[in-house]
Amino acid sequence: MIDLIRCPPEMWRLLAFAVSLPWLFDAGVRRILAWAARGRQPDNDGVPGAELRWLVVIPARAEGRAVIPTLASVIEAARGQHVRIVLLLDGGDQEAEQAAKELSISTVSKEPAGPTKGAALGWLTQNHSDLLDETDAVLILDVGSRLSPSFFADLAWPRGADVVQARLHGMGAGVGQAASLSETAAQEWQDRGRQAVGWSVQLRGTGTAYTPAALRALAPNLRTSIEDTEATLLLAAGGGRSVLGAEHAWVEDVKPERIADAASQRSRWLVGQVAVVLRQPGALLRLTARKPFEGIAFTAGLLSRPLSVTAFLRLVLVMAFALDGLIGGGGTLALAVCGVLLVSLISDLTVLRHATGTTWARLAKDGVRMLLTWGIALLMMPRALFGWVRTPRD
Repeated sequence: MIDLIRCPPEMWRLLAFAVSLPWLFDAGVRRILAWAARGRQPDNDGVPGAELRWLVVIPARAEGRAVIPTLASVIEAARGQHVRIVLLLDGGDQEAEQAAKELSISTVSKEPAGPTKGAALGWLTQNHSDLLDETDAVLILDVGSRLSPSFFADLAWPRGADVVQARLHGMGAGVGQAASLSETAAQEWQDRGRQAVGWSVQLRGTGTAYTPAALRALAPNLRTSIEDTEATLLLAAGGGRSVLGAEHAWVEDVKPERIADAASQRSRWLVGQVAVVLRQPGALLRLTARKPFEGIAFTAGLLSRPLSVTAFLRLVLVMAFALDGLIGGGGTLALAVCGVLLVSLISDLTVLRHATGTTWARLAKDGVRMLLTWGIALLMMPRALFGWVRTPRD
C-alpha cells in the first residue's frame, strides 16, 4: 500500500492532474456542444400532438393533496385532446387518492412502496400493460410540475423519436432560481448541441414523453434513484433517440427554495450518480462501442458533476499549481497544468454566463449557493443511501 503522506511532490502533481482529466474533457465537450447549438433550433416537424392518444402518468409517494395543482394543470391542458391521466401511487396515500377521485382521475397503487421512482414505473409497465396498449405517447410528470395551457396541441412528435423531453421552465427563488438557470442553460446550450451532433438529449425526469415501446423496454431496467440519467444512458446504448420538444410546449417545474430542501434532493442525486456507474457498466460500454465520443463524454459527465463543485475544485487546483510552479519547485510543468485548468474553468463560466444571460456577480452568488447546497448534500448522502429521502412541498 502506497504511503500517500510520504509521496514525492511529483506523484501528488500527477494524482491531482489525473483526477482533473474528466473535468477537463467534460469542459471541452460543453464548449463543443455550445458551439453546435448556436443558431440551431431542433427540427420538431412530425405527428401533431393533437392527433396522438396520450397517457399522462404522475408518480407520487406520500404527496397527499400536494398532487392537486399538477393534476389540475393536466386537466386544463387536456381539454379537447385524447388524454388519459393516471396517478401512480407509490405506496398507500389516502389523501392523494381522495384528491384524484374528486377530480375524476384514475389511480393505481404499488405496494409496497419504493425503492425508487424508476421501480414504480417498471411496476406500472409490468402490471398495467393495458394502459400502454391504448396510447401513442406516455408523458411522465412529477408532482409539483405544471403543463403549459396548450401543451398537447403544441408538442408535435418528431419523426423517429423514441423519447421527447419537454422544455422545463424552473420556478423558485434563491437556490431554486439558481438551479432553474442552470437547467435552462443545460437544455438550450447543451441538449440543443447534443441534438445538432446526433446525440441523445438528457432526460429530465419530468416532462418526459416515451413511446409505449420505449417505456416498456427501459422502465423495468431502471435500478437507481436518478432514473432520468439512467434512462438516457440505456436509451442511447440501445440505439434509441431522444430529442427536445417544441419551445411552446413547456413544463413549469417548481424547485426547492430552501437550501436544506434542495440539499436533500441532491443527496439522492449524488447517490444515484455513483450507482449509475456501478450498476450500468454494460450500458456505458455498449454506448462507447456504438458511439465512442458520445460514450466517453457521457462517462466523463458522470465523473464531473455537479459542475459547481468541480468548478470550485478546479479553482483550488489552479491556485495550488500556480504556487507550486512559482515557489514550490514544480516549474514549467506545474504552470502549464495551471494554465490548462484555468482555461477550462474560464470556458465553462463563459458558456454558463452567456447561456443564462446573467451577470458575473449574479453567477458568483448563485455559484456560492449551489456549492453550499452540494456541500450539505454530501453530508446527507448516508441517509439517502440507506433510506428514502423526500423533498417537502409547501
